[in-house]
Amino acid sequence: MTAIAPSPVESISAEFEKRNLDVQSPAGDGALQLLEAGSASILDPAASRRLLRKIDLYIMPLICIVYFLQYLDKIAISYASVTGMRESANLQGNQFNWVSSIFFFGQLAFAFPTMRVMQAFPLAKYVAVNVTIWGTILACMAACKSFASLMVCRTLLGAAEASIVPAWVVFTSQWYRKDEQAFRVGLWFSMCGFAQMFGGYVAYGVATHIGGDPSASLRGWQVIFLILGLLTVVTGILFFFLLPDSPLTAGFLSPEEKAMHAERLRGNGQGIGTNVFKKAQVYEALIDPHTWLYAFWVLAANVPNSTATSFGNIMVTGMGFSKTESLLLVTPMGAYEVVALVGLTYLAMKTQRRLFWCIIGHILAVLGAILMATTDKVPALVGYYLTGGIPLGWTTILGLTSTNVAGSTKKITVSCVQTIAYTVGNIISPQTFQARDAPGYLPAKISICILYFIVTLDLCLIWWVSQRENRRRDEQKEALGEAYVVPDNHEFLDLTDRENPEFRYVI
Repeated sequence: MTAIAPSPVESISAEFEKRNLDVQSPAGDGALQLLEAGSASILDPAASRRLLRKIDLYIMPLICIVYFLQYLDKIAISYASVTGMRESANLQGNQFNWVSSIFFFGQLAFAFPTMRVMQAFPLAKYVAVNVTIWGTILACMAACKSFASLMVCRTLLGAAEASIVPAWVVFTSQWYRKDEQAFRVGLWFSMCGFAQMFGGYVAYGVATHIGGDPSASLRGWQVIFLILGLLTVVTGILFFFLLPDSPLTAGFLSPEEKAMHAERLRGNGQGIGTNVFKKAQVYEALIDPHTWLYAFWVLAANVPNSTATSFGNIMVTGMGFSKTESLLLVTPMGAYEVVALVGLTYLAMKTQRRLFWCIIGHILAVLGAILMATTDKVPALVGYYLTGGIPLGWTTILGLTSTNVAGSTKKITVSCVQTIAYTVGNIISPQTFQARDAPGYLPAKISICILYFIVTLDLCLIWWVSQRENRRRDEQKEALGEAYVVPDNHEFLDLTDRENPEFRYVI
């Protein structure tokens, strides 16, 4: 006789009884400790808004500053490419492509190790150490005058930066409710646009004041690496002392505010996380279709990423502008990226339609890619700027990971799968810009048009799969009727989105 499997409600009830709301149990979530420490009553909307404002003023600037530096340090290689680095290091043929790609080999190698270390150790402290290390490595790149030395430093730089995106996804889910997360992810990701503008202006200043001085002891590209590297080191040291590892250790919140924060996050259905590593959640992450739909977008959309990182300035010179002009002409792309990210994620927050606004941004990026491939000079440059809207999809995927992936170990696993997809896409990316295709790089531009269209379709598929699963759960709940009973505090049992029948996917 076949055994009857327990219903989702019975499974949750059994899990609830097993844990018995023991706040000291390693199986539970840290939010239970916050509820125990403070007086959690019915959440007052005005008090909740004040608490959100306090969190925004303290947490968001710190997250934004580090992400700004992470992207700035990554794209420094593009500025160096037109301020003398290729000549000083005697790079030939496609060697610059490999200097660009090797960064992501470092990220790829360290993606899974950083996942486990990040969960086992205090999160902010671990990230701060990595920030300090990568700043040191970037400054050391000023001494690299050979292909081999650049390859070594770029590999180490990639390994040190592997923790940032997974860490920031976890931070966002720890500090913000579902309806607040998309806009906050858009804010910290918009730092890429600000970094592109700031870096372009710094590189232009260095190129005009130092690059033209033959008697200068340092070349322009060396000064760029030193300025950005040392700025990052100082930030990493300050970051170690300023950012709390989680709401549990947040010194700027009182015990009552911490309890209120836990109540605010109850609707997320995933608490604030636990440091217990659960193999079952890793397995679930690897068989969940959402994981691979997210990962496919990240992989495919990052194959063209060299247009913004390593080859941005080279592409603009190929449109008919000078090297020095290119340092300024890439900056409007950053401005458009900021407007698109902040504006469309704000609309997504207000309308609660993340994927709709993301698809709108992608359609504009597809049109921009077509312009870039089929025109020259100013029209091609306008098309180049419009492709700056494609990172909106990255923020949407990160926001969906933060919101729609529950279970502490599962969330980190999904984030690291995305990091791997991101690194593979970026390893491939510079190789699409072959030296024989210079200066127009038409094959790379055609591939960008195709890939941007495909990732837009992928977003539509994510929308459909999520809606279908939500409907299925609603029908199951309705069929059970009064027999459907949800135990108290099920949100804080570190259940995954698949284990918790109360969970609904936000789209």
